[in-house]
Amino acid sequence: MTGTRDSEAPVPPAPADSWERLVSAALVGTSRRSVPDTPDLPETPETEGAAALLDRAALAVVRRAAGYTPATGIAPLTPDTEDERPEAGAGATRVLEHILADRAELLPEWLDLVSACGRRAAHSSVPSLLDQGVRDSRLRPALAAAVGTRGHWLARFNPSWSHMLAESAPGDRFSERDWDHGTPGERRRALAALRAEDPDRARELLTALWPGLARAELRRHLLETLAVGLGPADEEFVERALDDRSANVRGCALSLLTRLPGSGHAERLRGCVRQSASLDAGGILRMESTGTDDPAVRRDLALAASDGRSENANQRYERMWALVTHTPLDVWPGLLGTDPAGVFTAAERRPGGYGRNNWLFGALVNAVAVQRNAEWAGAVLGTVGVQTMRHPNTGQLFQLAKLLGLLPPRERYELVSGVLDDAAPLVRWGELLHATHGPWPPELSERVVGRLLTRGRKHDHNGYRELCEAAASHLPPEHLAELPGEPPIDVSADAYLQLRNTLRFRLDMHKELS
Repeated sequence: MTGTRDSEAPVPPAPADSWERLVSAALVGTSRRSVPDTPDLPETPETEGAAALLDRAALAVVRRAAGYTPATGIAPLTPDTEDERPEAGAGATRVLEHILADRAELLPEWLDLVSACGRRAAHSSVPSLLDQGVRDSRLRPALAAAVGTRGHWLARFNPSWSHMLAESAPGDRFSERDWDHGTPGERRRALAALRAEDPDRARELLTALWPGLARAELRRHLLETLAVGLGPADEEFVERALDDRSANVRGCALSLLTRLPGSGHAERLRGCVRQSASLDAGGILRMESTGTDDPAVRRDLALAASDGRSENANQRYERMWALVTHTPLDVWPGLLGTDPAGVFTAAERRPGGYGRNNWLFGALVNAVAVQRNAEWAGAVLGTVGVQTMRHPNTGQLFQLAKLLGLLPPRERYELVSGVLDDAAPLVRWGELLHATHGPWPPELSERVVGRLLTRGRKHDHNGYRELCEAAASHLPPEHLAELPGEPPIDVSADAYLQLRNTLRFRLDMHKELS
């Protein structure tokens, strides 16, 4: 027989075998083994020898680097139900692309605008926005709203985007399947959706599931959903979470209980403050730490039990700081017989001088920020002054942005305007305006524009730069028309030109999303 039967014909190597065959030949050497055939690769000029082996290996490496994987094609995946909201237009999408490439600081504003106008991000932008959520967890709620159902669907296929599966999206509805069989993120979203519709049933489902939740992270994420519609009926369950073995879960429970000033937990903290705090003969507010070492108090503050070793002063202050932060603020006027302003006056006094470095004053300010009490925010800012809210160690403004954010807009801007006179150094203007989130009202905006156009002293270079940076972030962009193209002063010309550039960009962004 001169021919070769089909069954005995040489079988070409499978595409997936080429790389391994090339490696094997390279290890032995082309002087001892011929270069293998590689039908899955393009032809090379050389057919044999070391040059051919290297050429084919280079092609295989490029193919691998490009992501080529020999596989059988699969049917295209069908996304979930489309988001009913209209997509942001082409202009808004181009603006977003510029933001993601060069102006990441403006992304929160773009997200707020697209949400306010009832639109969603274009599908082409979703992967980049999901990547932003990997880098900045604070943006995740706003990103979830912007990417909508397409973003949540796409997040299933990339582990690094899995954070999005736990974020609520517009139009979420409770799903029995997600609750019973979903991923941890899908289960959290299902519970959050039910919590918005039926808080009692959501709590009942969580109560039944709770004993079987082994992972502390999942317990914390599910407990956080109770923040929606939180009320007295949730107290018993949340208080039990104070005994959780995880410090993160206990901390979450404490933050929820802090929002229930009528709870038994809140009353126990009030009692501890009454035992620990007093006014001395000089009208100075003092606190003793002895009462806070009780195991029951440690539990109520979500603190670990004492290990029996002696504590230093910093540890005692930390415990008292937690007590002041989480005790309802209404305990102090009754205890001292004064109003909130009087409480801060007593707290900032100390023997021998001004008490801004008094830890108790700082703890009370922190309590106002944590408990989000607008009345007390106005009291502390009106008593000690906006410009003096500084941290004793760093000298930086202390909690000012949070306190101002609690006030009604009119009161907020009046407090800031009251200290921004023409004699105030520009660095103070920049500091306070950075803390005064926009959009600023017309009166404040006009004052800022006027200050930007006032010829300054050359040694105030840093102050003028800070003022430009604050205006770039918070000044309504339509005020661009009032700023001439040429810098009005010699110093910090680059900062002024950058301000105009940013305002022009923001103005276009607002127009595209109006």
